[in-house]
Amino acid sequence: MRRDINWTTRRDDGSRYEVRVTWFSGTFKIQFKERGADRWEYDRKPSRDDWETFLDSIERRYQRKTATLKEFEEAKRMFAAGMLDLPPEEEEG
Repeated sequence: MRRDINWTTRRDDGSRYEVRVTWFSGTFKIQFKERGADRWEYDRKPSRDDWETFLDSIERRYQRKTATLKEFEEAKRMFAAGMLDLPPEEEEG
């Protein structure tokens, strides 16, 4: 992948955080940075919305031929594994 994938997410309370995804050594590294923070976090787990945004971005890049099949398949694998780690969504009443 020739460049990073970046986006900003706004929470319900109005706070924001940045997400940066880089391709390094055959896998994606997902990093987070709270608004106003100096350093990127490497250990935080992505939310459901983060995983969906990441997969959507890499699918669009693959269709435009700016991401390889290997990158696309790794993203799908990481997405599936990441979704399994998330708690199930609560059903509304």
